[in-house]
Amino acid sequence: MKPLRILLVEDSDDDAQLILRCLQRHGYACTIHQVMTPQALEQALASHSWDIILCDYVMPSFDALAALAIVSRHGEDIPVIIVSGTVGEDVAVASLKHGAQDYILKQNLTRLGPAVDSELGAASARRYNRLLEAIAASHSEVLEMILNGSALTPILNHIVHRIEKLSQNSALCSIFLTNEAGTHLISGASPSLPEEFTRQITPLPVGAEIGSCGRAAALKQSVIIEDITQHPNWASVRPLLLQHGLGACWSVPVFSSGREVVGTMAVYYRTPRAPTTDELRWVESAAKLVGVAIERCRSEVRIREQLNELLRWQNAMLNREDRVQQLKGEVNELLLRLEEPVRYPSQA
Repeated sequence: MKPLRILLVEDSDDDAQLILRCLQRHGYACTIHQVMTPQALEQALASHSWDIILCDYVMPSFDALAALAIVSRHGEDIPVIIVSGTVGEDVAVASLKHGAQDYILKQNLTRLGPAVDSELGAASARRYNRLLEAIAASHSEVLEMILNGSALTPILNHIVHRIEKLSQNSALCSIFLTNEAGTHLISGASPSLPEEFTRQITPLPVGAEIGSCGRAAALKQSVIIEDITQHPNWASVRPLLLQHGLGACWSVPVFSSGREVVGTMAVYYRTPRAPTTDELRWVESAAKLVGVAIERCRSEVRIREQLNELLRWQNAMLNREDRVQQLKGEVNELLLRLEEPVRYPSQA
């Protein structure tokens, strides 16, 4: 049975039961919430997530066109199928023009299951295309920040916020950086995680039995832990997880161009869950950007350190040369007082 969250705009309980049984026979495990007024529809949209909206055309307090206007104002891409009695073709056309994806007659509910399948697939494709566009835009923004020489912390925070915004499941993201020895992970960016949580788990040792990030850095591969409150890698901080309401964590390693682990990127959720294939793919893609940013910033630090060392050496040599010239001058002055010829010719 496929889970399906239905927001049903319907004033007839009998028709609601018919619709429910039809979808159950089609293979859906339905969670259904029935509303009959504009206010109830607005509240349901604001408080819960829905896979699909099924809407009668005419109800005592409002009609499908008013319902479509409310859904449009809500802004989320939720497919709407009108399920109603016999009406004219002009009404069906008006519904489609106002945003409905399909129109099903209650006398022909055998079409409902296939129509739901089709609209869920189309909505998923639309969301995926928008996600790809957002990821591409995010990559461009980050690359521009890197090319413009932005500091590492703003770049990492930008990536974290982008991942959290792209996630449709209220993800909390963090980026850890390896220390110079590569033995521990330190905080790089975790603006949405509780400060106490980040403070208590870092510095995090790199090890196959240490959390999700420690394991990812040690094994150099993505680590998926669907329920961190029960996993042995998180046993030492289990009270902390429960205190802050964290239920799942999966982590991907961040590599340099030489395939050295320079950090990790972790995604947390409030409830146990695993990532979808697409979620894992775009986080791993973001991790590559993190690697570029870290490597560029660390290269700049090394170059700056080398330049400072060269400047110190140059100053030391200049100071030494000045002292030598001063000593030569003092020797010449002494020889002149002794009425002896000077030993060092003038450099002027």
